[in-house]
Amino acid sequence: MTTTSDRIRATTAERETAPEPPQRVSRAQRRAAARAFRPSRTLPAVVAAGALAAASILTTAEVVAGLIHRRVHLLPVAWLTRFGHDTHWHDPAAIVTAAIACLFGVLLIALALVPGRPRIIALTPRDPHTVIGITRTGLRRHLAAAATEIDGITRARVHLGRRLVRVKAASPLRDARGLSQQVHQAVTGRLDELAPLRRLRVRVTVRRRKD
Repeated sequence: MTTTSDRIRATTAERETAPEPPQRVSRAQRRAAARAFRPSRTLPAVVAAGALAAASILTTAEVVAGLIHRRVHLLPVAWLTRFGHDTHWHDPAAIVTAAIACLFGVLLIALALVPGRPRIIALTPRDPHTVIGITRTGLRRHLAAAATEIDGITRARVHLGRRLVRVKAASPLRDARGLSQQVHQAVTGRLDELAPLRRLRVRVTVRRRKD
């Protein structure tokens, strides 16, 4: 005979063992992940900072040397003076120089504003105040391992795009029908477990491996 307490215990056990429904991702979470995992433009920043620092040091050295009536000959000051005095704004040399400077400035602004290729893939956290992620290499290994778990698949390579995952699998079987669907389901299932913040589509190609 089933008592009321037994029913309550059974209901509680079902709630504890039931899988949690997928949480909806808010815009705030997306913005927080984008800020946390935004790739840094280290190389362009170092090059620009080094060039500006070198130009500032050379200019300062020349100015100080001129104030004490000495020459260090780090910059062609005489040539630059004649060039600035003899060149008018409508001269081709001035226009070309200004265009190059503008293009260089636009390039630096674009590098600062346009995000680069992220090294970390943001995942959906259980805590909305937490930001978690996985490296691109780690995600590729996870998905390749999921593909090679399928019987008949001996090797798999994974390429990650911004919104697309390409899986190239190899099989020694002559009849590889159905393997693409199985690999697709396995990789999609692994993505559902990891729960990337941005949904990724999966495309699978299975080829016969010739030994």
